[in-house]
Amino acid sequence: MDVVERYYTIGAVAADPGALEELEERLREAGLEPGSLVAVVRRRDGRLARAALPGLRVREVKTGLSRRQWFEFASFYLAVTAVSVLMGAVHLPTGLAVQGVMTALCAAGLVLYHRRPRLRGLLLGMGLPEELVGDWEGAFASGFALALVAVREELFDEVREAFEETPNLSAPRAVDRRPVLWGA
Repeated sequence: MDVVERYYTIGAVAADPGALEELEERLREAGLEPGSLVAVVRRRDGRLARAALPGLRVREVKTGLSRRQWFEFASFYLAVTAVSVLMGAVHLPTGLAVQGVMTALCAAGLVLYHRRPRLRGLLLGMGLPEELVGDWEGAFASGFALALVAVREELFDEVREAFEETPNLSAPRAVDRRPVLWGA
């Protein structure tokens, strides 16, 4: 009979690239293979994380509009402005009203877009529990990267100690990733 291996996911928020580098060294000393550590960083910090740690697997979290999205947004706004100018040529109050409403809607859309929690969606998509996601989301706001590693049960204690001994890590958490089988 085959035995289902038990895995744990351990993670913490690194305050800077130095803490991430030190954590990777400690994990190698604990017996983890290179490339086991995954760093979730903001898009603007992705190149820095890859340059500082070449063997690191990096997942980027979007924190704003990309250049293409900004271009599309500006194109849309200019098109609406052109329509409102043409409306204003026929009936000035209607043109001004359309321009005012569209400007307010665009501003509200940008505010709502920037408030959306992107890290939460990424971590929940990985199947992590909401309690951990909430803790990491709060700590990630002031940190550099969320460091995650999945380890087998026999390496759990060594990896947990590596996370605990590394300075500049906040919100260290672990979760049992044993599969739950439904039915008989």
